[in-house]
Amino acid sequence: MMAKEKKQRRSFIVIFFVIVLCACFAIPLLSGIKNVKEAKAEKAALEAAVIAGQAENDALNDKINSGNKDEYVEEIARENGYIMPGEKVYQDISVND
Repeated sequence: MMAKEKKQRRSFIVIFFVIVLCACFAIPLLSGIKNVKEAKAEKAALEAAVIAGQAENDALNDKINSGNKDEYVEEIARENGYIMPGEKVYQDISVND
C-alpha cells in the first residue's frame, strides 16, 4: 500500500508542477496578447487621424489651387487681424453688456 500512496503523491506533485509551469508561461503570454490588442487599437486610431488630416490637407490644397488663391489668402489675413493698404479700421469701444 505504501508504494501506491507514494506513486499517487508523486503524480500529484508532478501534475501540480506542470500546472504551475503552464501558468508561468500563460500569464506573460496573455499579457502580451493584451498589449498587442491595445497597440492595434492605438494604430487604428492613429491611422484614422492621419486619414482625417490628409482629407483636411487635400481640402485646403483644393481651396488654394482653385483659382481663388488671392481671396483665400485675404480671408486668412483678415482672420489674423491684417488689413489692406489704405484701409482704416474702426473699433467699437462702447460698452454694451
